[in-house]
Amino acid sequence: MSELSVSDFLTTFKTRRKFCRALLELSRQQRALIDEDDYTQLLIILGRKQRILGHLDDLKREHPGLLERWKTGRSGIDPEVCDDCEHILAETETILSELVHKESTSTEHMNRRRDATRKQLQSLTQGTEVNQAYRNNLAPATSRHLDVNR
Repeated sequence: MSELSVSDFLTTFKTRRKFCRALLELSRQQRALIDEDDYTQLLIILGRKQRILGHLDDLKREHPGLLERWKTGRSGIDPEVCDDCEHILAETETILSELVHKESTSTEHMNRRRDATRKQLQSLTQGTEVNQAYRNNLAPATSRHLDVNR
């Protein structure tokens, strides 16, 4: 394996870890904004996350099959560099695991809030319908309007 390839591995793995850390931080901010009902800022955070995901896609396109090449070629790499790469990969996996958990709990939280809002809207709608029905049955149609000429 050429020195450039080793450099590519290390650089790419570090870049990938950096993007994953940024996603995790944005995920934490996202949850706080959901709790605060700050949907304007939430949209900004979602846009930032989308850009980072785009960068990760670019990285994958620039280095297709990088992990497979790593698995098959790491035995020929300097042990110290190999350890660094393995450490970075393990750390990235830990970050991704936490990220998946945070995203899952945020999604569940948003779904619960959506369902609660739906129930509140249904309750308001039913209350309005009951009020309308009660008012319509309270007096005959001719008595429901004030006639100032009488």
